[in-house]
Amino acid sequence: MRKLIFKILLCIFIINIISISAFFTFPSHGASEEIDPKFGSAPTIDGQIDSIENEWKDASNIQTNLTDLPIELWVMESGTKLFIAVQIDLAGVVNRTTEFVGILISNSSSEDIGDFVDAKIIQFSDIYDDEFDYFDYLINNGVFVIDSISNGNGAAKLVSETATYEFSIPIDNPQGVEEDVYLKYDDAFAFNITYGNTPIYPEGIKKSSIFLINIKTPPRIELGFWKLTAFIFSITIFSLVGILYGFYIYRIFKLKGTMERYRR
Repeated sequence: MRKLIFKILLCIFIINIISISAFFTFPSHGASEEIDPKFGSAPTIDGQIDSIENEWKDASNIQTNLTDLPIELWVMESGTKLFIAVQIDLAGVVNRTTEFVGILISNSSSEDIGDFVDAKIIQFSDIYDDEFDYFDYLINNGVFVIDSISNGNGAAKLVSETATYEFSIPIDNPQGVEEDVYLKYDDAFAFNITYGNTPIYPEGIKKSSIFLINIKTPPRIELGFWKLTAFIFSITIFSLVGILYGFYIYRIFKLKGTMERYRR
């Protein structure tokens, strides 16, 4: 009986080691880039990079690779959100109906795989019909657990042979911090951009690369000379109008009092 229990426990231990090792050994590299996001106007998260409006023009733009898969990456801050766009040329890639791109976020600048505890994934169910879902996961000992509160947003679209994935991730947002990495200003975090074609995590992850992103405090908006002059002029005009209006009301009441005295 004891031998049977021992064998069962040994099998469970081996299965756990195999499943966890699958998470720990998916293709990955050390941080190939350190990114300082630029600040700009928030893009529309619709899976399209509008070339006419050039909505990602203010972003930091990088040509890089996920293992041996070339991608183009955009990173930008706007307000209290971090925006990331990943564009992949899927020409020649087979079995791509259920492609996905995920962003695994470390709880610090650490690149140790065990410190990646948050995952934002855009998963295609049918890439040809633009059918996708955005998922927010907590990673607990290599197991992906869907968040009770989904934070962030994502969208994706295939145009010709190019797939575009756009993410919006909250910064300095205390909501859902138990299940998400709390991205703080003036701090650095490791991001693992991942790609796969099977909707099983982490086993479906085929290619990935780690980037260190420095979250910056938004710059103070400083008025230029002419804007400051116009602002002061507007305040002055409104103040004069207010004074004249008050004087007008005062004269009406005074005239009313004078007329009442004449009536008596």
